[in-house]
Amino acid sequence: MIGFKPSPLFNDVSLGPPDCSAYWLVTQDGIRIRVGLWKAKAPKGTVFICPGYSEYIEKYGKTAQLFLEHGYTSVSLDWRGHGLADRLTSNPLLGHVETFSDYLKDFDAVIDWAKNFNLPKPWFVLGHSMGGAILLRNLHENKHFNAAAFSCPMWGIKLNPALRIFAYIYGNLARFLKLDKNFAPTRSEKGYFDESFEKNALTNDPDMWCYLIKQITEQPSLKLGGPSVRWVNSALKETFKLSKLPSPKIPCITFLAEDERIVDPARVHNRMKVWPNGILHFIKSARHEVLMEDITTQKYVIQEIVSFFESIEQSNKI
Repeated sequence: MIGFKPSPLFNDVSLGPPDCSAYWLVTQDGIRIRVGLWKAKAPKGTVFICPGYSEYIEKYGKTAQLFLEHGYTSVSLDWRGHGLADRLTSNPLLGHVETFSDYLKDFDAVIDWAKNFNLPKPWFVLGHSMGGAILLRNLHENKHFNAAAFSCPMWGIKLNPALRIFAYIYGNLARFLKLDKNFAPTRSEKGYFDESFEKNALTNDPDMWCYLIKQITEQPSLKLGGPSVRWVNSALKETFKLSKLPSPKIPCITFLAEDERIVDPARVHNRMKVWPNGILHFIKSARHEVLMEDITTQKYVIQEIVSFFESIEQSNKI
């Protein structure tokens, strides 16, 4: 087995399964990212978790624990510019990427690592928000996963039409003027967790809100602020391109929150209407982070995901 250098994993604030480890990986273009692993005993398979914007490995410790209770090993990662991965600008709180396709290089590095670690198969994958956009692109060339799940995927960004047009024009102009590494208009070093609980767009559950606040308070190196102009421009272009692609052939289950304020629900509905092996679940009263709602909702979503994955495995055996 090829050696990989260990990296920190703050499982004390993650509250993930105790058999855990993390490693540094280097992408094909020389960016250092981080991958985390939570092992199950006698695993039924492995679930790869693709986080959203401003997220990091530790955020999915409780999710990994729920997957472990069903017998699955879990993997997550810090995308470039996120968590402990290399930050891409002089301001570590600026969320930036040169182009959305760069995130695919991060995912490729994780897959190569997983192969070297002989992670238990079958392999499944879960993409949340931004991770759902990256995953959708990846699945068009899927060679590794038997089924996929999505949590409020960023297949579109929730903007009114006038603001969307402005964002396109301003983003292109900013690139020309070399201002695209500035914070996007109305965004700053403040992130989602600088808001009050009452105004937050992520969760209705105060306990999970405190869990997430504690992570970035005790480990501030995990924190990320608002996105750059270039990030927003690249995200809008990528989600538009994705909307024009056919659905991948892989079976999938998708969850959409009733009180969704970040991604475009219409894009999710439109995609799932044309996904032949796809199921859409609507989670009432939930906000964007359906996996960070109350424990009853978390358990329900994970149970539905696991049941779907296992049904696909059963049908493959027939």
